[in-house]
Amino acid sequence: MSDPVQREQNERVRERFTRSAEAFARFAVLRRTGDAGMLARLADPQPEDIALDLACGPGTFTMALAQQARQVLGLDLTPALLDRARQRVNEHRATNVTLICGDATALPLPDESIDVAVCGYSFHHMTEPLRVLEELARVVARGGRLALLDMIVPRDEDAEATDEIERARDISHRHTFLRGEFPEIIERAGLRVRAVESVYRVRLFSEWMRGAGWAPADPAWRNTRRLMEACLADGAAGFRARLHPAGGGAEPEIEFVQSSMFVAAAKP
Repeated sequence: MSDPVQREQNERVRERFTRSAEAFARFAVLRRTGDAGMLARLADPQPEDIALDLACGPGTFTMALAQQARQVLGLDLTPALLDRARQRVNEHRATNVTLICGDATALPLPDESIDVAVCGYSFHHMTEPLRVLEELARVVARGGRLALLDMIVPRDEDAEATDEIERARDISHRHTFLRGEFPEIIERAGLRVRAVESVYRVRLFSEWMRGAGWAPADPAWRNTRRLMEACLADGAAGFRARLHPAGGGAEPEIEFVQSSMFVAAAKP
């Protein structure tokens, strides 16, 4: 992948998460506490470990690591999200956290300098996920642990429709992994997959859209809803969406299932 393509994608990510920083931070704090605990459990940080939260966002996963590891580095591409993470660190008075602005495709860290690493819901934004995983394999010490989390599609044939809906909601979205694809690409980076766990959560369309910083009057909201409604009858996109009638003439809510995969890995 050429550098101009990577730079363009980086700008998309910065724009998306700068625009939605406040809404996304609220969503992450309210909805991703369980994911943060699961990632920390899979990564199993020890009291003397140096840990990395790659694409740390508003710091939800960073703070879960900070309770267990000696030192935590939180790296993100978007200054607005690092500001939100810094607020959380200050609120919790965590003195063992360092936040860094950087690109996941070229981690500003020495070889084998990290004991444990996590990355949650970020690979679907990446133009070169294998390159990022190879960077993780480079900076994690031998015997080190990784815990990775991202969205998946439950059936291979759903991938194209899923990505169309995701991109309507978020222009920085690149690719939703197939069920078997996420562990496979982790292995290709030279890491050893130790455990895989799929999680299915019922979500409400309105909450999902507000987490991306959109309001009902926004074109992105309307376009994403149109695409989601189109898959109600045939179940395309793997969201298993259904309508919930609303009273008083309000627009019916869409309830759908979001599929995610946790992968625990190690560096041999």
